[in-house]
Amino acid sequence: MIAAPGAAIGFQNHMRLDGLQKGGELEKLVLNTAALVASVLCLGAAAEAQSGVAMSEADAGTMYQRNRNLSVMDRASLQNASAYQHGAFLFSPELRGSIEFNDNIFATSSNEETDVILEVNPTLGIQSTWSRHALTADLSATQREYMDFGDESVFNYSAGVGGRLDVVRGTWFDGGLRYSDNTEPRTSAGAAGQAAKPIEYDQFDSFVGFNREFGRYRAEAKAEFSNFDYDDSVLFGGAVADQDFRDRDDTTLTVRGDYAVSPDTSWFVRASYEEESYDLSPPDPDAPIDRDSSGYTAQVGADFDIRHIARGEVGVGYTTRDYDDPSQETEEGASVSAAVDWFPTQLTTVGVSASRSIEASAVAGSAGRTNSALELVVDHELRRDVVLTAAVNWGQDDYNSIDRTDERFGGSVSVSYFWTENVGVRAGYAYTEQDSSGAAGNQDYTRNVVSVSFVIRP
Repeated sequence: MIAAPGAAIGFQNHMRLDGLQKGGELEKLVLNTAALVASVLCLGAAAEAQSGVAMSEADAGTMYQRNRNLSVMDRASLQNASAYQHGAFLFSPELRGSIEFNDNIFATSSNEETDVILEVNPTLGIQSTWSRHALTADLSATQREYMDFGDESVFNYSAGVGGRLDVVRGTWFDGGLRYSDNTEPRTSAGAAGQAAKPIEYDQFDSFVGFNREFGRYRAEAKAEFSNFDYDDSVLFGGAVADQDFRDRDDTTLTVRGDYAVSPDTSWFVRASYEEESYDLSPPDPDAPIDRDSSGYTAQVGADFDIRHIARGEVGVGYTTRDYDDPSQETEEGASVSAAVDWFPTQLTTVGVSASRSIEASAVAGSAGRTNSALELVVDHELRRDVVLTAAVNWGQDDYNSIDRTDERFGGSVSVSYFWTENVGVRAGYAYTEQDSSGAAGNQDYTRNVVSVSFVIRP
């Protein structure tokens, strides 16, 4: 058995948050704070470089080495990760399972229903060990079985493959394909809360990219394509919720340029263009509005990995989106994408993330929404085999052209115990609260989830 490089982090399950209100003092505060953090970290990195910190042999080959720090969960994963080598490939099988108590499975404001859910999730990762070029693949399946509400039980799966073609030192092409069979959660903003069974959809993703490093400079270009195909759903009471109006193709083109201030820090400029093309449009009766749109995002920021201090990336800028339907307002405003790990001690990692972007809407009368995410996660290594985790988050969705704002707050605590090098268990509690306001608002709800899970790496 040998350690698997880049193995998946055990038990790491940070929540995705949505929604920061357009405009106002809060948006300005987030934008200014992110820019300030980027500036301070870059200045700190430059000072460290000038102080004579020696580069490792690996660092000497590139100005963009980013392996100077390991978080608490990184370290726990690597200590317990294993893989089997066959020929030129590493195989990393894993089995996860959990038992969960949920006191509001339908995410409703009244008549809450509770249930116990069993989940089984086997996965397999494959990666090459070649000195040049790379090939990876992964398979995953998830069965969620509800004890009392059998119609809520779902089976999902995904498969992906990716690769990198090295041209010369510092220059390579990469690409990947992924297909996944998914189920929309009951907390979704669309018809999921009123459907008799969870709404299912298929998703296909692909990308191709080019990367070039030369001295202190790095250039990247990437083209991404995604296809979404939603199944119709029967509502409680017998009516059919047609979801064809959500079927679409997303295309994103991104270019990025970096300049390395030091071996551990770089400034970057990034621009992207995105286009959403829906299968249905008026006068089709199933498409009340034309949801096609296009937009762009431009950001400047910093990418860093400062030894024993912090690592991450902070980008701030401007984003806008135009819709083909004249009833849908043009959306624009600040763009934020930030994820930073701070290391106050080697036993504690503090993670902060923030984002603000314009996304597709699941609500029939609105083509898009401005959403954001704010989250704080603290991992503490109580012992070598015991990790404590606490997280808080806040989010807000502002829907285009309708009177609706969804605001969410959540928090969680958990303890992870790595019983042996191949077996770990986790116990956790999570709380979620949503307040949906406006004439077109959805249901308010609160939800408490208690779970015990395990991971086995044979």
